[in-house]
Amino acid sequence: MKPVLRIAGTGLAIGLFASMCRGGEPAQSGEDMQSLRAEVGRLRQEVKDLRQQIRPADKTATATPPDSAAPPFDEALRDADRRQPRMDMSGLTAGWDDDRGFFLRSDDGNFLLSPFSLLQVRGATAVRQHSNPGGDPDTQSGFEIRRLQLGLNGHVFSPDFTYRIFWQSSELTTGNLSLLMAWVQYRFHGTPWVIGGGQFKDPLDHEQLISDAKQLASDRTFVDDNLAGGEAFSRGVTLRYDDQGPLRAEAALTSGFNVPNTNFQPFPTNPDDFGLAARGEYKLFGDWRDYEQFSSQGNHANLLVVGAGVDYTEAGHTDFIRHVIDAQFNPGPFGLYAAYLGRYTRGNTAGRGGNTYDPSARAQVSYTITPHWEVFGRYDYLHFDEREFKTATRSTVHEITGGLNYYFFGQNAKITLDVSYLPSGSPAADAGNDILANTGHGELVARGQFQLLL
Repeated sequence: MKPVLRIAGTGLAIGLFASMCRGGEPAQSGEDMQSLRAEVGRLRQEVKDLRQQIRPADKTATATPPDSAAPPFDEALRDADRRQPRMDMSGLTAGWDDDRGFFLRSDDGNFLLSPFSLLQVRGATAVRQHSNPGGDPDTQSGFEIRRLQLGLNGHVFSPDFTYRIFWQSSELTTGNLSLLMAWVQYRFHGTPWVIGGGQFKDPLDHEQLISDAKQLASDRTFVDDNLAGGEAFSRGVTLRYDDQGPLRAEAALTSGFNVPNTNFQPFPTNPDDFGLAARGEYKLFGDWRDYEQFSSQGNHANLLVVGAGVDYTEAGHTDFIRHVIDAQFNPGPFGLYAAYLGRYTRGNTAGRGGNTYDPSARAQVSYTITPHWEVFGRYDYLHFDEREFKTATRSTVHEITGGLNYYFFGQNAKITLDVSYLPSGSPAADAGNDILANTGHGELVARGQFQLLL
């Protein structure tokens, strides 16, 4: 092997010198050029001599028998190819898209698979005034995995046939995955009409419809969690009108408001008999993509959208009617949102009976200081009808929240720090917002959350 190595090294030297002679900088003098050519000639002769020295060894070397022409590994690969040919990946395209994330797509565009995941890690501290015996405050603090979501979306056979499926583990499910969303939709080709079915978000409230990953604060408002069901998933069929113009609308027939993961049986086996829901939105100007978040971070243009929604759900002898009207305005770096949401309950049996009505209001503002920094503030008000509680209780909730976001890579990686203050506490706990029940006394909640969306 030593002569072979010498040949290789010498050949490399020859190539280097020859390259310098042909493509390098011009020689400084004729003597330098003559000396260089003489050196190249000497090296070529040395290579020739070395080849003659090792030729006898080549002739006497034992030849490889014809029946063992390939090493065992190569033979194993050929045998595997004969039994099962390797997958042909030439018709697929894979990559990363800012709007979709990772994707795998066929060359003809008829098949698309996009996996995604969302992780929200949160630290929270809640201080309730006059909660302990003797009037001392109660302080509770710790960490939680607020959400871990895993899912798939894309289309099959045609871009008109879309799907979305994902599961979630949260602090409410002891780490177990539960199905949140699983739907398929078909757009009648060349038309604005879309029909779909499965488990989906009830088309009612804009804050509820915005993704968990694109909220302004660490989580939704107290109002949305209590009156609009937070994420509010239902099962059924939907019909949507969406031509990417200024108007879009959706209507749904469901198994009831916020009733996921149950079978077909109605009340009383399951919470509700059925539900009817509808929502319409009108865009005065802007891009619909920017309406998918409250923030103006990364927006394409100024935006103004007004919307309204209603849901009727029947459960035995009790009926619920939720209705909302809202508006979102994003001029430049500002983000503004306001909404009114009410819940009318006929035949209320949860408390002392009778019809009840719960009004609420929300308002929030944000300002994008730089592409990375954003500050925000929001206020929401909810008045529970006192007849919903078995005993007399103070039932008006005010939630005042302020905070900031730091975006590492847009919504894909960000840190949120916020503080909420409830001057009168709340008669009901809100686990999603880390709010504990504390009727008639103030409560302060501080949260820090890191989010990773892939």
